[in-house]
Amino acid sequence: MASPILRTRNLTVRFDEFPAVRDVNLDIADGELRVVIGANGAGKSTLLDLLCGKTLPSEGEIWLRDKNIAGIGEAAIARSGIGRKFQTPTVFKDMTVLENLQVASNRRVRVFENLFERIAGKANEREAAVAERTGLQDSLNRRASELSHGQLQWLELAMVLSQEPKIILLDEPAAGMTAAETDKTAGLLLDLAGDHTVLVIEHDMAFVRQICRTITVMHQGSVLAEGTAEEIEHNPAVIEAYLGSATLSHA
Repeated sequence: MASPILRTRNLTVRFDEFPAVRDVNLDIADGELRVVIGANGAGKSTLLDLLCGKTLPSEGEIWLRDKNIAGIGEAAIARSGIGRKFQTPTVFKDMTVLENLQVASNRRVRVFENLFERIAGKANEREAAVAERTGLQDSLNRRASELSHGQLQWLELAMVLSQEPKIILLDEPAAGMTAAETDKTAGLLLDLAGDHTVLVIEHDMAFVRQICRTITVMHQGSVLAEGTAEEIEHNPAVIEAYLGSATLSHA
């Protein structure tokens, strides 16, 4: 197994003394595609908030290679190589696909400068490569408002990729997609793994089965179990706490 690129140790955050995430220890290998599942309120999205710096931990450590990034702030974590795509696409609807990619890939720190640094004309090599990888190469001159829901999701992912992150955090990337869009998204994530480390929060078990190698199950803010799909679906603690009387294969 490849060495961990991302590790957490006793990662905890409390809101009004309530532990939304509690003593989470994760080891994510370089180039791995890891899926995190759990019931609503299990702490999955809060975990992503902690990893990207949106939320500061109450206790614990987050190691990116040999650097503890816990508490250094969202902008510093992004510059360190962690990119996040949220469940609801946050793109500039009145801009073209290309213009969105140009804003995302601009190295300037100030967003206001980014918005006015748009370059007319053709995509550069990196923008063209990202558009092709996400299936948007024929939509570069279309406004984001004209895209389907699935295409908007891929555009936001393309914007994250434009920043060349080492680690990509994805919150329910197939939410609201058609079956065809879901299949395409599964193929895209499998293609990205290896070149990037991909951590996916998901509740659609059919989609999870398409992409999973290792699954982490969260329950009440803590890690309940880890393993392959087969190991998880036969884990008694998971069956009791998360799946009820069903198995993963029938969820």
